[in-house]
Amino acid sequence: MHFLALLLGVTVAASPPPSPAPLTPLKVIGSVRSTPFCTALHETIGPAIAAVLSNDDLIASSTPAFATLYRDDVLSRSQARAHLDLNRLESLITPIVTNVKRVDELLAAKPNDPNLQAMREHLQAVLAQQKESLNVISGFIATEQMGEIQLGGPPDNWAGVFSAKPQTPSRPGPDLAQPPAAKNIFAAGVQSAAVGAKDPRYDAANVGPTYDPFAPLVSQIRAQRLAAQTSESAAAQLVGGALKLCAP
Repeated sequence: MHFLALLLGVTVAASPPPSPAPLTPLKVIGSVRSTPFCTALHETIGPAIAAVLSNDDLIASSTPAFATLYRDDVLSRSQARAHLDLNRLESLITPIVTNVKRVDELLAAKPNDPNLQAMREHLQAVLAQQKESLNVISGFIATEQMGEIQLGGPPDNWAGVFSAKPQTPSRPGPDLAQPPAAKNIFAAGVQSAAVGAKDPRYDAANVGPTYDPFAPLVSQIRAQRLAAQTSESAAAQLVGGALKLCAP
């Protein structure tokens, strides 16, 4: 991915800021050959790489955010800090979605050139992994919010809607005996009244210094990013070779 980032500076030129007309012509720093192949490289592949790299950074920032959430929610049991951590994670969703849509649009058309098609396929493979990571982050936030709503106390006539066994609605006032975010996650959805002990992995009372309930999410995101590296490297090699063909 580092090589792909370096190539981005060549395939996508930054637009200069508006300024008064210069007294002398500006120097031309670089140019590319004007061919259909080079045009597609500059106008389609380059912007797609930019969006993929942006998503890569956003997704990478989610793993330390989950680590901070574990510290604030499980170890410190701070509802206020946990809410801020959740807001930071939620703030990643919209820009990732925007980049995903951008790449999908750029790569929608199948090019005739086999090299461009290969670049497109590798970038789409990277994007597929990024979509999986997006599902992890957005799914986590949606689940936590669902649990928060359920534990917030539904109206009395809703008793039993989210649970096989009617429960007394909770009243205003935080219950910090258990970590708030982890508690919300494990409470979300329909709670089964099946006979047998509850899986200890999904019991907020068991989280603590030796049990990070958010660790599986971090592991999944890291595995998805690792799986994308092969396609990222292949795309970088193809783009690197293509730049030589488009050099002036």
